[in-house]
Amino acid sequence: MRVSLQVWIVYATIVTATLLMAADVALSTAALVNLSRLKTQLMSDQTRDQVGLDMTTNLVISAAGLAALGVLAIVARRPSNKVRVAVWIIAPLLTLSLLCFLIGGPESAVRPTGQEPAALRAEYAQAVPGWYVTLHDIAGILIVACLCFVAVFMTRTDLRDYYSGNIGNDEGHRSWVDSP
Repeated sequence: MRVSLQVWIVYATIVTATLLMAADVALSTAALVNLSRLKTQLMSDQTRDQVGLDMTTNLVISAAGLAALGVLAIVARRPSNKVRVAVWIIAPLLTLSLLCFLIGGPESAVRPTGQEPAALRAEYAQAVPGWYVTLHDIAGILIVACLCFVAVFMTRTDLRDYYSGNIGNDEGHRSWVDSP
């Protein structure tokens, strides 16, 4: 596989993760707007505040991740070892943050037990809508997959050479997989 194709794969994966992160920011914003407009009668203020805090925290982390991934998308094609180091720092941090929000997001604050009245369960469902949970989880899992892939893919020897500046844009350099 040519180095230029490998660099393009890295770039496309980072751009994909960036677009998915932008979608997650939009989803979190829409869910927060939905929560702010919600009139509750049975849900406790503490539960509502916890849902709002979880969504706000997710929005802040996603926005910071979007900014970091945006910068990575801009510099991903440059032959600089700093790009690899940045990927290896940003990818695990964002992956860990996203996995934490997937496991303990706002839906954990309103997880019904089955003992509460149906009206309270309906308020819980309105506070953390199903569309938000589903789409946020899908986006989060896909972002994690992209980040893990790009971090591991950048360990390839020929990409190391490219990002270290040892070969530049030499199209004659091929992966060891293609060697005779």
